[in-house]
Amino acid sequence: MKRPLAALALFLAACAGPVGKDQDRVLHRRLEGEPQTLNALISTSDPENVVIALLQRNLLDYDEKLNLVPGLAESVDADESRLVYTVTLREGVRWEDGTPVTSDDVKATLEALVDPNTPALYRRSFFADLDKVEIVDARRARVTFRKAYAAQRDAFNLPLLPARLYRGTDVATNPANRRPLATGPFRLASWEGGTIRLVRNTQYFGDPPAFEQVVLRVVPESSSAFQGLVTGALDESRLNAVQRVEAAKDASLREVRYDEIAYTYLAWNNRLPQFSDARVRRALTMLIDREAIARSLYGGLARPANGPLPPGLWPYDPTLPPLPHDPAKAATLLDESGWKIGRDGIRTRAGVALSFTLSYGSASDRQRQIIELAQRSFREAGVAMALAPLEWGAFVEKVDAGDYEACSLSLNLDPNPDLRPNWHSSQVPPSGMNHAFYRNPRADALMDELAATFDRDRAKPLYAELQRIIAEDQPFSFLHTVSVAWGVRTRVENVKSSPVGLWLFWPGAAGWQPARAAKPI
Repeated sequence: MKRPLAALALFLAACAGPVGKDQDRVLHRRLEGEPQTLNALISTSDPENVVIALLQRNLLDYDEKLNLVPGLAESVDADESRLVYTVTLREGVRWEDGTPVTSDDVKATLEALVDPNTPALYRRSFFADLDKVEIVDARRARVTFRKAYAAQRDAFNLPLLPARLYRGTDVATNPANRRPLATGPFRLASWEGGTIRLVRNTQYFGDPPAFEQVVLRVVPESSSAFQGLVTGALDESRLNAVQRVEAAKDASLREVRYDEIAYTYLAWNNRLPQFSDARVRRALTMLIDREAIARSLYGGLARPANGPLPPGLWPYDPTLPPLPHDPAKAATLLDESGWKIGRDGIRTRAGVALSFTLSYGSASDRQRQIIELAQRSFREAGVAMALAPLEWGAFVEKVDAGDYEACSLSLNLDPNPDLRPNWHSSQVPPSGMNHAFYRNPRADALMDELAATFDRDRAKPLYAELQRIIAEDQPFSFLHTVSVAWGVRTRVENVKSSPVGLWLFWPGAAGWQPARAAKPI
């Protein structure tokens, strides 16, 4: 539903704020949905991660080339067995209230992370075999694992919780989740009415950011966000194909592009009878004309995804072909799986209709169009898909709990990918993020073997087999891998990109500068 013009005018007026010299020092950014938490251990959505990236430094950060670099820790070193890691914090690292960050915070964070009562759906699997955390001294912690894993050091791309606020509490409901103590370049000043305001963190150990404030506003609709970008109410926003053409005519805007290590998808709840047969799931994918969507809705900045790993990651298998658009073959697969077209044009099996509801949250115009195109293609093949748009927070909660029939989302992967959080049978809700409830014993065995395979030459054929198994099972309809176009106002400089986007690396958005500032103000 389009935002009424009066409401759009109010949005733009609210965004405008004061003008002049003081406004030059304020960065105005967009959030596509309302964060549910600012606790990085339990965050699961992009809007949350956008804010957290400015508030918290990780023990180790990724740079723009996806190399691990020091963050809160000056080093994280493994012994010869690769079972014991020593975390050494930087000297002088403090929380925003001036108290030091210590090895006790490392211990408390990791203990909270592996606590089954903590809904750390994404991060817990990286520490699944944590044995113990010992304090060596104020700056050093010794972290011991029961098994050695190839990507274990990457797991320390992790922010910390202050032990004094979280130890002995319910992490999920701790008030500090909405009022976190920062270790990064900014701290939280306010969060209300869909607006989050950050100000410089005077206790930050690194160079101060060039902007004094960052104002992040929740603007779910792409059209409203673009109007905010054009008028100057926002300094950045994702662009769709039509907006790219318009932005190119505006001298106050420039385009920043990058290839995401991510893919978009429609998820099928595999434990439901409608989706329990892989033939049905493959048929649903083959009913969607992904090539046509890439041309018409992405302006050519997308291509059909072939499975659970996108291009740009070292184990990606380019020889694995995406499923073709083939409605006739899809109809055959549906027939073979027992779903026959009835008099009303809807397929049924044993008296049950092949119908379901697809949930989505705060969708962009393009996402809505893709969903509607899929709905039309499904209907022509005798598959009834209803649509259920939800407020973003309610949608994320529903997906995390696995309480849906089908949903539309995208998935961002880590530079050193571990597929266990999303695909291992041990990671189904409420324990993990395998919200499709996908189960395949051979896939589980491959993921377990890969976790302990340190030689990439040995790992590549294992990854190739795993990709082919998941692609054949098609627990998701893997839609597209995407080159993302971002509109940025020319008043903002030093905007760099990486395969993980504009801000999920260091310094990311913390390194952006006002155009007239040659150095931090």
